[in-house]
Amino acid sequence: MDKVKFGVLGCARVFERRMAPALKSAGNAVLHAVASRSLEKAQATAQKHGAAKAYGSYDALLADTDIEAVYIPLPNDQHAEWTVKALAAGKHVLCDKPLALSVSEAEWMAGAAAASGLRLMEGFMYRHHPQHKKVFEVLHSGAIGEPVHFRGIFTYPATPDPAGIRWSMAQGGGAFLDVGVYPLNAARWLLESEPTAAKAIAITDPTSGVDSHTAALLTFPGNRTASLMGGFDQAFTSRYELVGREGSITVERAFQVGESGVRVLVRANNSDTEEAFFFEHTDQFQLEVEHFAACILNSQLPLEPGEDGVAQAKAQALIQSQ
Repeated sequence: MDKVKFGVLGCARVFERRMAPALKSAGNAVLHAVASRSLEKAQATAQKHGAAKAYGSYDALLADTDIEAVYIPLPNDQHAEWTVKALAAGKHVLCDKPLALSVSEAEWMAGAAAASGLRLMEGFMYRHHPQHKKVFEVLHSGAIGEPVHFRGIFTYPATPDPAGIRWSMAQGGGAFLDVGVYPLNAARWLLESEPTAAKAIAITDPTSGVDSHTAALLTFPGNRTASLMGGFDQAFTSRYELVGREGSITVERAFQVGESGVRVLVRANNSDTEEAFFFEHTDQFQLEVEHFAACILNSQLPLEPGEDGVAQAKAQALIQSQ
């Protein structure tokens, strides 16, 4: 089987913990090179994860003609710059979420991808877990009736770290852009439309100035609504619920699935009881990599383009403007 050769810009924690194992396990991808601003760090990381090459700068990695795709787990404020540079170097790009910090950045990135004929995907790995296929199957069957409200929450207790990127205003930190974007993305995905209005409240960390949690209410076409929460200051929760006129669908571990199996709970046809659908543990990061690589190997396969990242950025801006 052909394997897409990936390069990675930076040695971020999400790469070390999640994407390196995913690339190692993927059937159609391989980790070819790692870059860091420290050559020594790049070499150590490449050796640890079995990459063939290490580079002491991001530009040097982009100049490697063997690399077909780049994964970007850099701080949020660097996503746009390095995505456009990677596309200009002829690389497909899988960029960690959020794709961009503004609509103009997202449009710049999407335009660069379209002009180059290359693939650009925002890294919402949760979408590739099979539990969500069951959600859409139930939804489209009509079992819960017309969906009218979405509730989503992704929170965890984070220790404040003045040196950490999540606590840096300049680098696009804060709870909303770290975890709140997940339920926002899921609301757009499941309601199959874009929000038209929003009301939001952000609780600000007094030291760093970033939001420690953000709550939002959204209006969608067809008199549908959504409520979202992303937070650093609450117990771990990774959940969404889609409520219809005749039932509901609840995904208990929607975004961060952990190391055990997960359940989807369905209350259908105005029943008082729920039916549970269990899914064994699967690596959703590996599934994300395999999907992206498959779409590189076969340009006819459907891939959410950069334009979906533009729509996500517009929804983010709608909430942040409140």
